[in-house]
Amino acid sequence: MILNVFLSISLMLNVPIKPDTSHILPPPKIVKFYTSIAEKDGWVNVTKDTQEITFYVEAQNTDTVLFWLMPTGTGPDAYNQRKLIGYDINDDGDNKFSLTWKIPEPLLDHLQVQALGLEEIANEWLSIYSLP
Repeated sequence: MILNVFLSISLMLNVPIKPDTSHILPPPKIVKFYTSIAEKDGWVNVTKDTQEITFYVEAQNTDTVLFWLMPTGTGPDAYNQRKLIGYDINDDGDNKFSLTWKIPEPLLDHLQVQALGLEEIANEWLSIYSLP
């Protein structure tokens, strides 16, 4: 009731009501995303003898980073076939996340990283392949 009266008076007097935005958290932001193997022309080429690869993410306003492997291709089928290969939690507050992953088979995939904030998600991708 009091709120209705207050709103009615402010509308009649044309007094702007400024919302309190101090509780809105900044969104997560991926600052840097790279691997232990150099990227060339948008692709990471994993050589035949490579057993593992490390993915590095520097992200602000992020609690957890998820690492997904997704087949190349377009459409919802590719996205729905993605597999979670690992995650890292920001337990030391340094905004650095990483995952060392053992490569199980030849690759022709995209790697998606998701930086999870408290209210939003930021995404980055890279393409990765290896020859049998």
